[in-house]
Amino acid sequence: MRKFIFIIGIIFLLFAASSSVRSDAKNSTAPNFIAKDLNGTKVELKEVLKGGPVLVSFWATWCKPCVKELGELQKVYKKYHEKGFEILAVDVDGPRSVSKVRSMVKGLGWDFPVLWDESKDIYRNYQVLGIPHTVLINPAGDIVYTHTTYRPGDEEIIKKKIEELLNNSSQSAEEKQGEKSEK
Repeated sequence: MRKFIFIIGIIFLLFAASSSVRSDAKNSTAPNFIAKDLNGTKVELKEVLKGGPVLVSFWATWCKPCVKELGELQKVYKKYHEKGFEILAVDVDGPRSVSKVRSMVKGLGWDFPVLWDESKDIYRNYQVLGIPHTVLINPAGDIVYTHTTYRPGDEEIIKKKIEELLNNSSQSAEEKQGEKSEK
């Protein structure tokens, strides 16, 4: 009987670990990182954040939910990129599949930067347990939303969060402008 309960407990833990995790992980600062994009250009998170909110998506070529989510996020990117929103797709492919990344990105028409995480340092610093793993960061560097896995419709939640962040940053800019004109 103990073995049965133990096995049921293990199955429950595995199920819980693999299920979708959603969070409004406020008061958590996003670890800064520097990684090379597909062209070999260094990209630093804190520099990208100066332009507006950033969504970091951990993915791999062999992960079908990752590819599906990033396909939907491409549409979100097109809608909000000119307003300051950025996506950084962090590829965590191993040595065997890393050669597929460039052709896959080109073939799927993704416009956002795709970064290499060869050492898996970014992956570890963000404590990623599974992919796809998505982290939305406000311009101040705070993590405002995370989720793991992908289900159709997740992009709608992300869109709402992005709109909130863009509205907050435009209000902040207007307030700063008002303060300058009062002086």
